[in-house]
Amino acid sequence: MSQKHIVVVDDDPKIGDLFAKVLQRDGYAVQAYTRASDFLDTLDSGDPPDLVLTDLMMPDVSGMQLLEALSDKGITIPVILMTAHSSVQTAVEAMRMGAFHYLQKPVNLEEMRALLSKALDLYSDKQELQEIKRERKKKNSVSKIIGTSDEVQEVRDTIQTLKDIPNTIVLVRGETGTGKNLVAQTIHYESRWASGRFMEINCAALPDNLLESELFGYEKGAFTDARAAKPGLLEVSDGGTLFLDEIDSMSLPLQAKLLSFLESREFRRLGGTENIKVSTRIVCATNAKLEERVAEKEFRKDLLYRINVVTLQLPPLRRMGDDAVTIAEKVAAGFATEFHKPFEGFTPEAEEILKGHDWPGNVRELRNVLERALIFAKTPTLDASDLILLKSDAFAAPEDDSDAFKFRSRGSLEDLEHAYIRHTLAEMKAPFSEVAKVLGISKKTLWEKRKKYNLDEEVEALAA
Repeated sequence: MSQKHIVVVDDDPKIGDLFAKVLQRDGYAVQAYTRASDFLDTLDSGDPPDLVLTDLMMPDVSGMQLLEALSDKGITIPVILMTAHSSVQTAVEAMRMGAFHYLQKPVNLEEMRALLSKALDLYSDKQELQEIKRERKKKNSVSKIIGTSDEVQEVRDTIQTLKDIPNTIVLVRGETGTGKNLVAQTIHYESRWASGRFMEINCAALPDNLLESELFGYEKGAFTDARAAKPGLLEVSDGGTLFLDEIDSMSLPLQAKLLSFLESREFRRLGGTENIKVSTRIVCATNAKLEERVAEKEFRKDLLYRINVVTLQLPPLRRMGDDAVTIAEKVAAGFATEFHKPFEGFTPEAEEILKGHDWPGNVRELRNVLERALIFAKTPTLDASDLILLKSDAFAAPEDDSDAFKFRSRGSLEDLEHAYIRHTLAEMKAPFSEVAKVLGISKKTLWEKRKKYNLDEEVEALAA
């Protein structure tokens, strides 16, 4: 750990020398000044110290004026004021202006040591937190949304437009694997909500009762296992963003409760009686066709109207042409760094495959293909033979009998499930409740499988 640099400012040179000796014995690097103006002059050509210990009442520049000067220069470091008893009220006022704390003269050395240690620890934690936020913002900046097409540029432009718009609900639509989570995080970190927390929940991953308690929280005794009160994600992300992925999986009663919150920005915890108001920004995402869900009475029309204020439509990878290669280069470079392997790009044959494959899993599938390619690559340039793609014949409909189902040998169980559900949907052309009964699964499970495998798009392609 580097040595902490402390500056002592007091117009009495004896006090400055005493504190310098004491703090140097404690392992600090210390500089003492009798004039605050002399210390401020050094900031124009050097780095600021880690902490300033200054007298409040001084003839040239007072402790209050020193605090203001540091703020004007954009320097955020802990400042501890030393004051006589008659000036305590002024010191308290200085704390409202940003001073860390104050010491009353004559200063108790042990109290000074403890206060300095606390201030430096808290400042270090604050700096670390700010660095984490800066890294997250950099990681999720709008520049990370790669592409030159009009569709991609429209997504970037909309995110920038939303930067300072309060309480606007955003709906992100796109096939599975198109980067809806990345877009949601970018919306958060590129906005004034970035100082708050980004929380996310997959609405398809939890049963209704758990999803409700996760969103709205609960009071002690609200149900059998509620031994203590717990805030929900709407509270936790107050001042930040809550991302509701696969919002189409919510039950109708829970949709109604969410709609009520979106209208009023108030809710009650489960078992609670007090209304809680939050300023959480809501971003929703889905790969389902919500209009069809509304027609099937499985999604509320009024909720669709409410969340459809601003819609971002993410293009599938198969429509991105040359951008698919650009995205692949970025992804592959990341894996190359992680695996400590060289990467110099793709051969022309590999680029043609990247642009020509239909990518049913979109960027998620692309990442899996490139991760495997980088692991086994023998050369820095990836060739077509390095790109092992999902065989399209796994889903091929049999030519001789439309009612039969055939599957290639040595396919995975997941491929088999994908192919059979696809075949059944295309062959039956019946309501999903009937298809679910034939498959021996619940209607909710069928919805989840359709989204997982992007079956709506594939079945439509077969029918075309």
